[in-house]
Amino acid sequence: MNNMDEKALKLQVAKAVRMLENIQLLDMNGHVSCRIPGADRFLINSRKASRASVTAADIVMCDLDGNLLEGDSEPPSEYHIHSEIYKKRSDVFSVIHNHPHYQTVLGIADIAMKPVFSIGSFVDDVPVYEKSSLVNTREMGAELAEMLGGGMTVQLRHHGSVVAGDSVQSAFARSVFLEENAKKQYDAMLLGHGIRVLEGENLHRTRESNWQPSIIQKIWTYHEEKASKQGALQGLID
Repeated sequence: MNNMDEKALKLQVAKAVRMLENIQLLDMNGHVSCRIPGADRFLINSRKASRASVTAADIVMCDLDGNLLEGDSEPPSEYHIHSEIYKKRSDVFSVIHNHPHYQTVLGIADIAMKPVFSIGSFVDDVPVYEKSSLVNTREMGAELAEMLGGGMTVQLRHHGSVVAGDSVQSAFARSVFLEENAKKQYDAMLLGHGIRVLEGENLHRTRESNWQPSIIQKIWTYHEEKASKQGALQGLID
């Protein structure tokens, strides 16, 4: 990979952080990473950088043990989430740790997330990691990666969520619609009449038709343009 490719990836990671903060999936904490194709290294927003104003220069490079290889600041203390998933899953190229409101509320209430919304229909038996503290040790990161298994999502009880993807765009899109699905599930439950969950052939076809590369790109482009109009992407490149 040449330097231009790495620069483009750093910009993409910084943009994803800004966009997730803009829709309140990240707050002062949370992180986005991207594996560098063909290398045992990954990019991640630095610990010190504000999620609201992170720039491409704030994206650091680490090896799979979390050692800083490039950048002027250390990675987040929870880098183990990312490094341990990358060690276990060669098919994962991006990991996002969010602090979503509705998914966390459902977890607090001990209510399992169910597929209730078309674009969120990929939700399926999301495992719950019960340790709610910072995932700041290799052992905890390995536990979480083991719980993720071959899936793409783990809920952290009382804490947040972890989302994996084969690209930054796909992990971003999944993050957005995990929360949207949880919000619709929460709102429907408030009506007190039970909820209708997608199932059977209807669920299968809904998943198949609503989770295509073109839709992932459409989700990314929509949020990129929205964030840009709102001024949330200004100054991404120093």
